[in-house]
Amino acid sequence: MLDSPHCRLNKSMANQSFLNKSRADKFKLVFSIPPALLKIDSKNDRSTFNINQNAMQFSVYGSVVPAVTVPAIDIRYAGSNLYNSSLAKEPYEPVTINFNIDNDYNNYWVCYKWLDLMHDEKEGVFDASDIAADEDFRQYQTDMTLYGLDEYNKERIKFTYTKAFPTSVGAIEYNYQKETEISSSLTFVFSQLHTELL
Repeated sequence: MLDSPHCRLNKSMANQSFLNKSRADKFKLVFSIPPALLKIDSKNDRSTFNINQNAMQFSVYGSVVPAVTVPAIDIRYAGSNLYNSSLAKEPYEPVTINFNIDNDYNNYWVCYKWLDLMHDEKEGVFDASDIAADEDFRQYQTDMTLYGLDEYNKERIKFTYTKAFPTSVGAIEYNYQKETEISSSLTFVFSQLHTELL
């Protein structure tokens, strides 16, 4: 009875086919707070100047992995056109991720304060509160890691964006007529992209 065709069919249906498409919410972005932002960390105070966590994790969707381009060079030879590789990678385009805002707005607040560190909303200068030891780029940059998850939420691929920092935080998207979570977006730039299968 346990090995009937019906039972075997149910067992096979329990495992998702590897041909199934990845779901849109199957990526998570993890990054450490940059050194300068850590200096305003506080776990007991929700004042407008405090960051409450050392690291952030976002469930993200959108165009999360940029195109990787190594262009070709057109070489004219003997009345023909030949192609060789330029052997040089083009600069990466900025990446924009969409994310749902948590109930305490902590993930949005980290993104906002990160931008405010680089250009203070009141003073219009970098690090108006003088919390960075110097103007070392590493004070406001960090490595971001994007994990692609399978249907069982296991990490299957890892993208590491090095020396990343945000260039904009998106509008808060809210619609009272829709039963969806409040969302926003973050656009960031980075120096290198390293990819690893897990």
